[in-house]
Amino acid sequence: MNKSVFVLAAVLLSACSSQPAPTPASQTSSATSATITVTSKSPEAIAHFQKGETLLQNLRTVEAAGEFARALQIDPDFVLARAYLGQATPGPEGLKELESATSAAASLPEPERLLIEGTAANRRGDLDAARTAYTRLTELTPSDWRGHYALGQRLLSDQKYAEAAQSLKKATELNAASSGAQNMLGYAALRQGDTAAAIAAFEQYVSTLPQEPNPQDSLGEALLAAGRFKEAEAAFQKALELSPQFWVAHQGIAYARLYAGDWKGGREALIKAKETATRLADTLSVDDEMAAVDAASRNTTAALKQLDAIEKTAGAQIADLAFVPVRRALILIDARRGREALAPIAVALKTADSGQLPEGFSRNLRREALRMRILVEAQLADAAAAEKTAAALDQEATSRQDDPDAQTAMHYAKGLLASTRGEAADAKAHFDRCSVEDDVCKWQAVIAAEKAGDKPGVSAAREQLLKIYRRDPVHLIVRSRLATPGTT
Repeated sequence: MNKSVFVLAAVLLSACSSQPAPTPASQTSSATSATITVTSKSPEAIAHFQKGETLLQNLRTVEAAGEFARALQIDPDFVLARAYLGQATPGPEGLKELESATSAAASLPEPERLLIEGTAANRRGDLDAARTAYTRLTELTPSDWRGHYALGQRLLSDQKYAEAAQSLKKATELNAASSGAQNMLGYAALRQGDTAAAIAAFEQYVSTLPQEPNPQDSLGEALLAAGRFKEAEAAFQKALELSPQFWVAHQGIAYARLYAGDWKGGREALIKAKETATRLADTLSVDDEMAAVDAASRNTTAALKQLDAIEKTAGAQIADLAFVPVRRALILIDARRGREALAPIAVALKTADSGQLPEGFSRNLRREALRMRILVEAQLADAAAAEKTAAALDQEATSRQDDPDAQTAMHYAKGLLASTRGEAADAKAHFDRCSVEDDVCKWQAVIAAEKAGDKPGVSAAREQLLKIYRRDPVHLIVRSRLATPGTT
């Protein structure tokens, strides 16, 4: 399972005192060969932390959060446990825990403090600060796999795949049992479209931890990506045999069935995923996928009703619902009801600017709302409005040159602006510079080539987009529109 929303920088425990504890002789010869310490006054608290750290590496976040909470009950001053609890907790509450840990970390040994600061920076969207902290961590503790693992995950999110793979391989060389790094190596290959290498990496992950569900789940995702749906479903089923509460395996089964054309079976699997999930954020994500299934089936009315129901969910907070208007806008735009999409887009922008959400969250929400707005403007051939929206996304890209999502949004917007002006070649040039993971942008590349009468371009753009089966609701919708040539 790929939960890239969390950067899961794992730590092996080596201390249980308020001061740096002794480390193995091989790691004490110099200041740059020390391990990352774990500072707590309670051996019992550290035992819970250890268990939680192992669970977190294997993305069993609910169970991990429980262990970190138990560690904090025993030792409320256990700063690293608080940071890890923040990692395992979705939304603003998780960020709150991370910021609290950062404030309390000043007296900790530098590597331990850097790990906490980097993780908090990553969650708040301060990518350069996270990258800097993790890089410094590898310099201070070059023989400790944990820093290389954290940096590798950051680089993977930066779409610097070769550098990410290098850091992750270093982590596995230093610790062959680094299951999290082995997992991320598979995703580094998968994101580059190399399903064979991804499958091989995940098979190694399975052999390292044969009793854990996540290795089977990750293997299932790679098999899914390669179009090997029956094998993928078998791997997801194996994950559930190992842990019936591993709800995302039901989600994986759903995608395997949906892409194989079994829409009824896919819906049934999503229902099981929702029944198994225990956190509200997880159940809402399943509801969102159900809406995507309806949209992919061209049942716009059912999809919109599903989104209405999400917004009425008892206990849902503003952060849980903030992106629902963006999804509603995409579904309306896809149904050629662009003018209607302007209203939910305005709601999303208002929420982003309300000051009620963390800065990084608001920034992402604003960007996605603007992406939907310029898509409407292109659909309506409103070049003047599109120019203003493109300028806003260009301004963000200029101020956040370290953010690949900001850069791809800028090219996406410029491509749509060029398209509204009838500049097909310029539009294609910008769409080609979008991230390979930006399905909506690549979809627009197909449409632009079709409008230009560029049959080879249409074929190439479709082939790139359809090469990999992604475990993603937007990809499900886009693929459903491109599965048959001429149906965009």
